[in-house]
Amino acid sequence: MFRGFLKAGSGNTSVAKLLLGSSLSAGFVFAISANQASQANSKTIIAVEPLTCDLVSAIALPSTPVTCLIDRKQDGHDVNISPRQAQALKNASQVFTLGQEMTPAIKKWLDNPITVVVGVSAIEIDDDHDDHDDHSAAKHDDHDDHDHGDLDPHIWHDPHNIIKMGNIISKNINKNISFFDRETKKVLKERTQAVNSILEDLDQWIQRQVATIPSDQRTIVSKHKSMGYYGDAFGLETLSLLDSLGHSSSLKPQTISKVITELREEKVQVLFPEQQPPSKLLRNLSRQTSTPLAKQQLFVDGLMPTGNTISVAVHNTCTIVNSLGGSCNKKTATQLESKWDSLTKC
Repeated sequence: MFRGFLKAGSGNTSVAKLLLGSSLSAGFVFAISANQASQANSKTIIAVEPLTCDLVSAIALPSTPVTCLIDRKQDGHDVNISPRQAQALKNASQVFTLGQEMTPAIKKWLDNPITVVVGVSAIEIDDDHDDHDDHSAAKHDDHDDHDHGDLDPHIWHDPHNIIKMGNIISKNINKNISFFDRETKKVLKERTQAVNSILEDLDQWIQRQVATIPSDQRTIVSKHKSMGYYGDAFGLETLSLLDSLGHSSSLKPQTISKVITELREEKVQVLFPEQQPPSKLLRNLSRQTSTPLAKQQLFVDGLMPTGNTISVAVHNTCTIVNSLGGSCNKKTATQLESKWDSLTKC
């Protein structure tokens, strides 16, 4: 190349032109190489569960592709990983998940170095949450539904636990950013701080709403032990009507009297369904104990069909507060939902 350049040059002007052309060509080749390297390093982050995906999207850089593995219409407890989803997991730069306690199908991928668990097995719980098992109306045998094992995975019902989840996400994303890329690290830190601020405000908002519930009516009764972290955080008793009460549509005669006694002792005002229509178990218990069902369901396993992480906390709180004789003010909470959306949809 250099020889051809010399042969072509007959004067200073020709030499200058050839030097310029050579430089432009080299620059063009360098630009292509840099672009290819950039594309190679911009592999997608996979977030397994919808709620995890919403949290990762709020924290990750806007330029970082984030893919939600499981649709919010699917039940993470029972989902099977399809070949297409398995390929996406294989090709990802990082994978974030609540873990096998919430999504058993992800167990196969937990040993992969790129997989980061942000669920109950990964964070430090501030209280003895397992004590809630003592308040259950019966032992959790099975699930027509799902079995979580020894750990209750529904940690996000306490906003402070979401902060811990987010900090794990931020820390691991930060590892993939060059030490010298100070600006990108700064943006990540600012987004993490924004998420944490919204969640702190959410925690304060929930406290104010729960405070409107009469002190002798602060008991949440639902079918499964899914709201224990919420009860711990905000001073409510939680009772779980678990499967050993009866796998059929009616309660066993030998346990119904115990359940009725416990509901009366706790001055239970309402039963909270976790699905619509409410389960047969809950409907029969409502009828036999003359305890009404809440008009709206609690969304205990993640996001609602629409909305974000803040939306589901607001919905559940207002359902609980209004059903137990309190008064829920959604105005401030709506602003928090919008702030969250500004992070995930930018």
